[in-house]
Amino acid sequence: MNRQLSLLCVVLIATNTMCRAQTDSELSDEPSAAPSTAPVADAGTITDLEESVWKAYKNKQLRSLQGLLYKTYYGVYADGIKMLEMEVADMDKTNLDNYTLTDAQVEFPNANVAVITYKTSQGGTFDGKDVSGKYYNESVWVKKGNRWLNAFHTAIKAK
Repeated sequence: MNRQLSLLCVVLIATNTMCRAQTDSELSDEPSAAPSTAPVADAGTITDLEESVWKAYKNKQLRSLQGLLYKTYYGVYADGIKMLEMEVADMDKTNLDNYTLTDAQVEFPNANVAVITYKTSQGGTFDGKDVSGKYYNESVWVKKGNRWLNAFHTAIKAK
């Protein structure tokens, strides 16, 4: 039951984030482009951006990380739901020694939203506690102007 509730929360937050992102773009003063049936990025672009988030976090590159995250970013983890400020603050408590991203799958629900799922194997600590292991991850990227930004991320430790 706890697992089902957790997954329901993840789905609700992801849906909320995508809806907000779409509403923000509809309300912007920027002229709208003609509708496109093809994604404006490819899977490789989104995978590279996801890798950039991990690299910035590992190397504690605050500016780089903030430049990749959307202003209403949410992260969902075993220890809670984190907004942008909390995610950035946690970077100081994290020592990510190594990581690998594998089995990435990218889908484009529309031209301005990309969803990436993948596995990670990582070694490191958070707040002095070992967080090494294998994880299942998902991120939602939204296109804002000419940039793709990470609006949502979740990581679930594999059993």
